[in-house]
Amino acid sequence: MLSSLHFDSIEVAATAAQVGGTDEVPNVKSSLLIAILSAACAAQTQTLRVVPVHLDATVSIPKTIQFFCTHNYDGQACVNDSVALRHALAPYPLERLGTWSFLLVPTDDWRALVRGLRQNPVSPAFSLIDQRIIVVESSLLTATPIRDKNLMRTFGVIGSALLDLAVTHELGHGICQERDERRADDYGRELRQTKTVDCTKTPRRSQQSKH
Repeated sequence: MLSSLHFDSIEVAATAAQVGGTDEVPNVKSSLLIAILSAACAAQTQTLRVVPVHLDATVSIPKTIQFFCTHNYDGQACVNDSVALRHALAPYPLERLGTWSFLLVPTDDWRALVRGLRQNPVSPAFSLIDQRIIVVESSLLTATPIRDKNLMRTFGVIGSALLDLAVTHELGHGICQERDERRADDYGRELRQTKTVDCTKTPRRSQQSKH
């Protein structure tokens, strides 16, 4: 059974809390929204409460791109990490995604979430194409020594290089609606090299027979 996340949003109190502050990012606003993300895999269901993050317009990206943090994400870290993620996404053709959501999840919660969704716990990001969601672990945006060590061992890079690698790979899935990991990897490479991608051509590596 395919993984899925369903946004079932409920507006709460009118005197809603703000996410984070505005020390780093002027005019950052967020109404507190309780969104129930029902993550269903086989017989297991998970629910997450998330908070939408409305960022200022200092970096121009399509309005159809939305950012969320899980409700237990530190407020200022949520703002800072959302801004950093937006900055990493900005060079790429986000308008080709259409309506899409990016959900930030703390590293402490990551393993339980991805196992529940039957995703690879080693990976710091994954896409749910049918739900138009890319889920991102906070370790891609805020250094965590133990996790960084594991990521370095697996991917050979950390920090901004790994963030760019992860973002472009997931955009390969999203822009091209591509479920195959090898093809998404090649589309991601093309994005990093050219800042665009041709989804009509089959990447050379994915044409090779699998052994």
